[in-house]
Amino acid sequence: MKKILSIAVFLPALCLAENLVKDGAMDSSTAWKGDRKFEEIEGNRVLSIEAKDNRVVAVSQELNTRDLSDLNYQFRYRSENYKGRGLQFRGTRSDGSSTYRTIEVKSDGQWHEYSSTFTAVRGSKDVTFAFELLEGEGTVQIDDVVIEPKS
Repeated sequence: MKKILSIAVFLPALCLAENLVKDGAMDSSTAWKGDRKFEEIEGNRVLSIEAKDNRVVAVSQELNTRDLSDLNYQFRYRSENYKGRGLQFRGTRSDGSSTYRTIEVKSDGQWHEYSSTFTAVRGSKDVTFAFELLEGEGTVQIDDVVIEPKS
């Protein structure tokens, strides 16, 4: 009985975290803007970004941050053949200023999880989050993107 009561108490708390991203599971093609392509890998639809030698390739989505200050974000990525300077995850505020993290992409064909905290909303009502694949060659797949208020 105690176990059931504990589950009943904590389950609603788990559901309170709201993913601010539209289509983080990549089930449709409408929420993401930019140089995007979708493909199916292992029966799962994913966002695929192909690197260019001479420019950064970006895919983004604007989120209503409702004056939040801190956000947790996480996603999965994989690559079999990317060779380049890395993948940046950037948050650009409505005033044009931005904060980013650069991730060294492991090109081993395995899925890798990445998570961090974006602590620089700075009162901006809207933040555009972007995956920016830096100059290079090859492809990176992205899936299961979650951005939620830090509890």
